[in-house]
Amino acid sequence: MSFLENISNFFSLLKEAKYDLGLVYSQDPNSVYSMLLLVAFLAIIIGFFAMNAIKKAQLLKVVSKIEKSSNFSEFEESLTKIATELPKRGVEVANSLNSLKNDILNAQFKLIKDFNIKDKIDSYTKLSQNYSLIGKNSKKYNIEELSKFYEEKSTTLLNENLAKEIENYYKNSRFTQNDVAYVNAIVKYANSFGDSSSILKPLQNEIDKFSLGFNFELFKFIKSLDKNLSGQIYINCNEKIDRLFENQTSRISSSILKYMLEKNEKQKVYDYISFLKDASYLQSLYLDLFGKSEDINLDLAFVKNDIEIKNNYKEYLDSKITFNWKDVTYIKHILNAPRVLQVIGHIDYRNVLERIEKLESEVDFNATVAKILEVAKSAEKIAKEAKAIARSK
Repeated sequence: MSFLENISNFFSLLKEAKYDLGLVYSQDPNSVYSMLLLVAFLAIIIGFFAMNAIKKAQLLKVVSKIEKSSNFSEFEESLTKIATELPKRGVEVANSLNSLKNDILNAQFKLIKDFNIKDKIDSYTKLSQNYSLIGKNSKKYNIEELSKFYEEKSTTLLNENLAKEIENYYKNSRFTQNDVAYVNAIVKYANSFGDSSSILKPLQNEIDKFSLGFNFELFKFIKSLDKNLSGQIYINCNEKIDRLFENQTSRISSSILKYMLEKNEKQKVYDYISFLKDASYLQSLYLDLFGKSEDINLDLAFVKNDIEIKNNYKEYLDSKITFNWKDVTYIKHILNAPRVLQVIGHIDYRNVLERIEKLESEVDFNATVAKILEVAKSAEKIAKEAKAIARSK
């Protein structure tokens, strides 16, 4: 018997049994099962439409209230819900969204207008993705105005709105260490484009407008960049620093030089000072840096430079040698440095060499005596042990 026949038989038996379900079941259980199955099916259908109606009402409420979101996180959550559920909730929702689309657009701009550029990049990217999805999912309703609006905005949000935000950022930035995360975000975003240079080249041009030799904050910004995150910006900026230090007439502030020394890039500083050809600026650095630390190599870098400036190199080196006269390695390091011979003079230089030779002789003599004493102690110990053995026999 077919399903429909079972249903028909169920109602016939139910009438004959005066609505006694137990009696119907005893006579034809299959008809009861078929009826239960039909009831379950109808319940599912009714439940589906009821649930869809509820979700439709909820989505309509989301659409009507999204422009009143208190923060971007709430707004973005609502927009994602609209984008994903739109194709399942009917044309009424689509029409409601279409009527409010401009209000929603303006609301989002208000919510993100005070964001930093890193958060703006993240926000605009998410908005663009949701707008693209809304444009795609709304096509089934044949509302061209709605689909076209969101398809176009998904592109212009990035190519126009976000592009303008990035431009405003780098044209007004001072590029301090606080900007490293923002520049990294711009580089990451630019690299997701087909033509990253359209973003990175003007950014680099703005950085290059600053005087690197004296802008300490900019210098720290560059040194805080990470090649893996900052990419070409890192490479370009560090190449600029290298050229600055290699230029024998460039002026680099003492604060930057001190910073380089602290960051263990000492050789660059030594070489810069040694080969600097600007006498007046070398004089300025001498007054600020020479003899101000325990870094003897920094002081010797000044001595190495043959540009004439007012100095007390000889007195300074004499005092260093005198104060450390027992430290042969330290004194030899000074004597072997470029131009030290010319500065302290041949006579003093020879006197120091003689003193070193004497010290080395004393060291050798003391080492020999110590070795002899050690051998003597060992011999004495062996003799005592031999004597003890002999007595025991």
